Amino acid sequence: MMHKRRVASVIVLLVALLLAAVGCSAGGDAAPGPASAARAADWLVATHQNDDGGYSSFSAGAGAAPSDVVGTIDALPALAAAEVDTAPALDYLRAHSADLQAAAIGDGGQAGKIVLALDAAGVDPAGFEGHDYVADLAAHLGDDGAYAGDPFKQALAMLGLVAAGQEVPAAAATWLEGSQGAGGSWDDGFGTLDNADATAMAIMSLLAAGRAADDPAVAAAVDFLAGAQAAEGGWGYGAGLPASANSTAVVVQALLALGEDVTATEGRWAKAGGSPLDALLAFQGESGAFRADFGDGPADDFYSTVQAIPAAAGHTLPPQE
Repeated sequence: MMHKRRVASVIVLLVALLLAAVGCSAGGDAAPGPASAARAADWLVATHQNDDGGYSSFSAGAGAAPSDVVGTIDALPALAAAEVDTAPALDYLRAHSADLQAAAIGDGGQAGKIVLALDAAGVDPAGFEGHDYVADLAAHLGDDGAYAGDPFKQALAMLGLVAAGQEVPAAAATWLEGSQGAGGSWDDGFGTLDNADATAMAIMSLLAAGRAADDPAVAAAVDFLAGAQAAEGGWGYGAGLPASANSTAVVVQALLALGEDVTATEGRWAKAGGSPLDALLAFQGESGAFRADFGDGPADDFYSTVQAIPAAAGHTLPPQE
């Protein structure tokens, strides 16, 4: 009888352990990335959203500078990715539609960013407050296929088109491919060669335009990112620069677009026993914000946080349904 009871106890224990393991596996998609994104979004709303619902591009904190459409558009995709209420930010944009239209008309990359942000927030960019921001974006296409003068902005424009359900003109993809460096990378348009951010954006935009992962331009860009990865697993803005949350985040988004497992601790993208997602989350501080190094040490940073949230939440560009 004692033997039977002992066997029964062992069986119960094994079942309990199995159920616990299944529970951890079932919750794996929610942690740690989405949970980290939620913490970061809480910080963003609590410390940087002004009373009018908008955000400042000066990123000095709530009340320190007036809201503007640029800062609000930067914050909007992060709020949406973390499933935070986007209504206050959208209300701010509605109240400042003239400024938003001016931003879209003035710059092709900005127009792409506006379309991406509105789409991420679940509103129609072709009819936001009666204005067609998709048409504004399309109007920036030049005879040479460029929507903007540098690869990063060109990628934003292409991604905006796809988010809006539009086809990317062949000339636009050709222009972007023509600006690729010999080593597979793109520059940032401001003199920073071998730029991880622009390269990751270019990968996502070419994939969105219909290129396959084994397309020569895409494959060369992926090889560049593999070679540019820091020993601790993240990416820096350019050659010789330390890894940052901003650059690591956009590369993680590109890897997601490629179908790579950014949580894998073994394989091509694993470094020092950690995954690319681990490398990104290492930049998150106790407050929930993602941190940047300003020379006098790491500090909570608005732009690092808004760029990191979508990647931590598992969102690529353009946002997927």
